[in-house]
Amino acid sequence: MHIIRLIPLAFLLAFLSGCSDPHSNENATLWPVNEQCDLHQGACTVEYQGAKVTLKISPTPIPVARPLGIEVDLEGISPTSMQLDISGVNMYMGYNRVPLKSTKPNHWVGTSMLAFCTAETMFWQITLMLDVNGEAVQIPFALTTRNRGE
Repeated sequence: MHIIRLIPLAFLLAFLSGCSDPHSNENATLWPVNEQCDLHQGACTVEYQGAKVTLKISPTPIPVARPLGIEVDLEGISPTSMQLDISGVNMYMGYNRVPLKSTKPNHWVGTSMLAFCTAETMFWQITLMLDVNGEAVQIPFALTTRNRGE
């Protein structure tokens, strides 16, 4: 009797496990991280294969649990859509992905927020996820925050 009730649930789980996020594509082009960059100090630029992407997050230094302004400037690459994904490296911090909007050619904007974390030092990966003519491009940036017990 209980097994019959579980059959629809099993089909639903099987169906959902087949669903995937087009931006988490294993075949995405992954750009290198600019190790010299500090987003707390200002905009960071990454160049790859003749294209250039600059990410600016404000205010600086970047606060935790406060609204953040996101600006992206592009050269040599023209996506049809863009999202910003923020993920914790040393601790899972939940799903945090927001769409960015093109406000003028080669300029995208949006808002996001870093989740509060009790860890003294939190390492984040901030990834721009672009759709360029149906192909996924991921541009990662590193960020470290410190919990000062505020």
